[in-house]
Amino acid sequence: MKVISAINLTKRYGKTNAVDKLSFEISEGEIVGFLGPNGAGKTTTLRMLAGLIRPTKGHGEILGQKVPSNSLLSVGTMIEEPAFYKYMTGRDNLRHAAMLHGGVSDRYIDEMLEFVSMEKAAKKRVGAYSQGMRQRLGLARSLLWKPKVLLLDEPTNGLDPVGIAEIRENLRTIAKQGVTILISSHILAELEKFVERIIAVEKGKLIFDGPMSQLISQMDEAQVVYILEATNPEKLSLVLDELGFKYEDLKGQARAYIPQAQANTLLSKLIHAGVELTQASKETEDLEGAYLRLLKEDGRPS
Repeated sequence: MKVISAINLTKRYGKTNAVDKLSFEISEGEIVGFLGPNGAGKTTTLRMLAGLIRPTKGHGEILGQKVPSNSLLSVGTMIEEPAFYKYMTGRDNLRHAAMLHGGVSDRYIDEMLEFVSMEKAAKKRVGAYSQGMRQRLGLARSLLWKPKVLLLDEPTNGLDPVGIAEIRENLRTIAKQGVTILISSHILAELEKFVERIIAVEKGKLIFDGPMSQLISQMDEAQVVYILEATNPEKLSLVLDELGFKYEDLKGQARAYIPQAQANTLLSKLIHAGVELTQASKETEDLEGAYLRLLKEDGRPS
């Protein structure tokens, strides 16, 4: 059963598309990682699926119903940093939130506080909470009305490694109960430990939708990144194309991605082909840059 659907979702602000014709489907009980750098359109997409903002074009569907609809009553959300009344205790904040949705028992509120390891801080005012504690309370609030769908935006922000591991286990437990979870992050290493599928976006566009194992296997392919500059940039680009190497045009320079097995012979191949290099240096690449490199289509501008 398709529980979450994005159908050509588009959100335009002025002349800029924050989300651009984004389409995907998520089935019941899946935990899907929503991956992309900051500003990629993840939060905007989640807000449209939650009915918080209207798309410019396209639409979202929850439980087979077009958003907005009564299906949103079955959605728990934690989008951006959760906001609470700072002068109220954690438990009272949850009571207030529950009252807005028809109310739940105090016993169930206590169960949710215990579920996110916040029972000892339940009587403290939220103004004294750390960011990690507010994140935990936000997750508890999203679970109050026993949702069938969870839309989570960077839920582990501010948590220490132990807290992150606890939230992972919480989400696994929730998914086993049939809850469908879409969880955004810009950190691949965080998601790879508990999701099996990744939807990745960049500049509002879908650039990957598939198993985490496929993404990890691509990242395991060792590559060396070179920054190259030549007296004739067009000649450099032509030779890189002929050699079959991926590269990005950096306005006079090229960032080339070379299989490790061929990295030691790159410079000699370029010189032999008549390229006069003025710069050739290796670049350190972080994890986020690596997955974006691997997901880029050949020739697509950065």
